[in-house]
Amino acid sequence: MGMSPASTSAPTDPGRLLLLYDLACAFATRLELDDLVTLVVEQCQEVFEAEGASVLLHDRESDELFFPFVVSRDPEVAAQLASLRFPADRGIAGSVLQTSEPIRVDDGETDERVYRGADEETGTTTKSMLCVPLTTREGTIGVIQLVNHRGGTPFPPDDEAFLVTLAGSVAVAIDNARMYATLRASEERLKTQVGSLRRDLARQDRFSQIVGTSSAMAQVFELMESAASTPITVLIEGETGTGKELVAQGIHKASSRAANAFVAVNCAALPETLLESELFGHRRGAFTGASHDRVGLFESARGGTVFLDEVGDMPATMQAKLLRVLQEGEIVPVGDNRPRKIDIRVISATNRDLQREVGEQNFREDLFYRLSTFPIRLPALRERREDIGPIAARMVETVAKRYEKRIDGITPEALVLLERHEWPGNVRELQNELERACALTRTGDPIVPEKLSAKVTGAPESGPPPPTARPSAPSVPAAAGASAGSHPAGSLGSLREARSAFEADFIRRTLETEGGNITRAAKAMGLSRVALQKKMKDYGLR
Repeated sequence: MGMSPASTSAPTDPGRLLLLYDLACAFATRLELDDLVTLVVEQCQEVFEAEGASVLLHDRESDELFFPFVVSRDPEVAAQLASLRFPADRGIAGSVLQTSEPIRVDDGETDERVYRGADEETGTTTKSMLCVPLTTREGTIGVIQLVNHRGGTPFPPDDEAFLVTLAGSVAVAIDNARMYATLRASEERLKTQVGSLRRDLARQDRFSQIVGTSSAMAQVFELMESAASTPITVLIEGETGTGKELVAQGIHKASSRAANAFVAVNCAALPETLLESELFGHRRGAFTGASHDRVGLFESARGGTVFLDEVGDMPATMQAKLLRVLQEGEIVPVGDNRPRKIDIRVISATNRDLQREVGEQNFREDLFYRLSTFPIRLPALRERREDIGPIAARMVETVAKRYEKRIDGITPEALVLLERHEWPGNVRELQNELERACALTRTGDPIVPEKLSAKVTGAPESGPPPPTARPSAPSVPAAAGASAGSHPAGSLGSLREARSAFEADFIRRTLETEGGNITRAAKAMGLSRVALQKKMKDYGLR
């Protein structure tokens, strides 16, 4: 048995200096505690020619020492030690932890300080030992120890000096790894909490951009909440104009990816060559006009969500490439041959029956099953007529604010007409109808049936009302429209004349609604002020 103070001389053996260098490099890149401790004990066992090497860390809550990782020639011994915990004041390790001084034991069988519990647990005998403290700015966090020098001889004094030198770097690296683990755990907790809060907010405002209280929409909201809480691939199905992109945005905003980008692309709006470059990017010189490298939408949305609208219109070759993205999580830019890993969520939408498209071999079956893991079907507006009133009220409020005019809601008679209509264009068609009605309604008035289009009211299409039915306003000169006296009885005149007459009358009524304010009238009709003034001059309205 023996004990010697730590030597202050630096190790001069080239092999050991190389070990210090290699470990220092490894410490700079390894932040996982398990990886770090594994590396240290494996290297120490070989360099110090020990039968066993281990790091013991101090659990301050229980005041125990434990083995986060053990290296031993006998796997069963390593497994038994890994599950062993003992009081922090026991054995050689306990003494080193208490005093922060290294201890070298030359005769473990007679040294009373050796903790026999470990030998009894593993069935081994401690003959020699070298144990040094792992000290950081927070104090001694544990020890590193070597057991049984090979050949049965004690550990040389130089080993103690070298292990003390090594332990300083090991302690700092372990401390950094622990802080990293704590920060990562905190990050995961925050992600979970934020995700939960987002889902709670989603439940409270029911995805505020989407209006609906019908049973059909209640089911949609429930599916959206479930989809938002997982990274599952979602396929949104529904007719044109049902609000598929709003649903995709709602899922994204309530998910853990909400802080990152939401990128939407219409697969039907771009030709195949441009679609591939748009999604995956391209390298300079990949094709004519590719003057520089370009990052695609998949890569720019890293950490976020990519929304593929009208995915059923995607060309066959692009379907195969999209399948690779979903399966492998990587893209290959046009003109490149090196795949790039990406981290995105894909939400797709279609107004087609993809199951039927698969049967007709217009859509890949394997891609269909990848995309439709979690389908959400949006009901048509005619399937939830009880939602038309709240949707229309929200739209009128929004449009009136944009037009800078006050609209006093919708009369019950007009609302009945809106609820009876079939709305083949769904919410988008309703939006267009109410935009028109708001433009025709005088500020301060409600929307009445007369301000709705003939397709909604069921009335036959007609031209401008006769002069006796019009409020007093500047008349439309004969040159501007079709004069009844310029055609034979029963003749309606040319289409050009009829169109001019309607346009002149529409401008006149919009100006009257806006109190003669040309700027507001132009905005209501979607024209520039200059364009409206020109038309007013052409039609003699000024």
